[in-house]
Amino acid sequence: MNVGIAVHRYDAGEGTGGYVVELLPHIARRHRVTLYAAEVRAPVPEGVEVVRVPAVMRRAYAAILSFPLALRAVRRAHDLFHAQGWVTSRADVVTAHIVLAAWRRAARDAGIAAPPGERWLGPFVEAREAALLRHAGQVIAPSNLARDQIASHYGRTQDVSVVPHGFPPIEPRSESVDTLRRRFGLPETVPLALYAGDVRKGLRTALAGLRAAAGWHLAVASHSSPRATELMMEDGDLHGRVHWLGAVGDMRSLYQAADLLVHPTICDSFGLVVAEAMACGTPAVTTRQAGIAELIRHEQSGWILAAPEPGALAVAMNALVDGNRRRRLAEGAMAVAAQRTWDAVAAETLAVYERAARR
Repeated sequence: MNVGIAVHRYDAGEGTGGYVVELLPHIARRHRVTLYAAEVRAPVPEGVEVVRVPAVMRRAYAAILSFPLALRAVRRAHDLFHAQGWVTSRADVVTAHIVLAAWRRAARDAGIAAPPGERWLGPFVEAREAALLRHAGQVIAPSNLARDQIASHYGRTQDVSVVPHGFPPIEPRSESVDTLRRRFGLPETVPLALYAGDVRKGLRTALAGLRAAAGWHLAVASHSSPRATELMMEDGDLHGRVHWLGAVGDMRSLYQAADLLVHPTICDSFGLVVAEAMACGTPAVTTRQAGIAELIRHEQSGWILAAPEPGALAVAMNALVDGNRRRRLAEGAMAVAAQRTWDAVAAETLAVYERAARR
């Protein structure tokens, strides 16, 4: 088949882009592929044609709104077109990396203020995403949670396949924890948890849980504004125990420097930061609101909170001060990561392609 795949950024360090980076070589072995992207920041497999999409990428909502129009101008005819979320108004296959209606409701329920772009344009984008997911030939959901969100918010129940994301390859730690922590300017002799990603998903809960978790420090790696973290910390003195790192390029080393990943998310279709930590042998605490929780066995390959609640997080952190307990979770996490490879993801995705082609 002649396959078109569209994504905002083809970038191994960005969630949706990283999904395409992992998947593309597998698809290109079987089919002729054209990659549509506004930015290409990773090597492209041999034989894959790249078409640059002239979208405005400086701000998030500028990219979201301009990409579909820009794609329309350069898009060619294909036997099958695979869209990564709302990047076009029509596609044969759509991977729902986020269900915007579910995220916006979760944020409202949690009292999280939307940024101006989302406040003004969110309803429009949500409506366009709903239309795409209702009318696409096949939809890929990265979890049962996401599949259920698509059904409840957008009414799509047929031809929705659950294909969980793959895990990164497992690599043994090549440097000592002390060496890794010194590299990031982190304390060497304390229990260290890590929060990674958008601070709106769960940092407030992580900070509240930290107050009741004796001895723990928290490193924060995020593209979000550091001012957001400062505002969350104003109601308690945690400055000596919270270490803001900003955006970090070498996340694998940072995962390996930490004793624990805390991801008390309010809403995640999957939760790639949890998958990355597990593959690094760093045990993770997350919630049932993350799709990846479906792959984790509580207290065997991770720690699952019923809800993003500070008290429950503190209980988990206090229990996981025990290094032996953390090691058991780490072993279980790496076993899960070894089982869910990108080879499996590609095979299941190609099966979805076949169903779309038959239609």
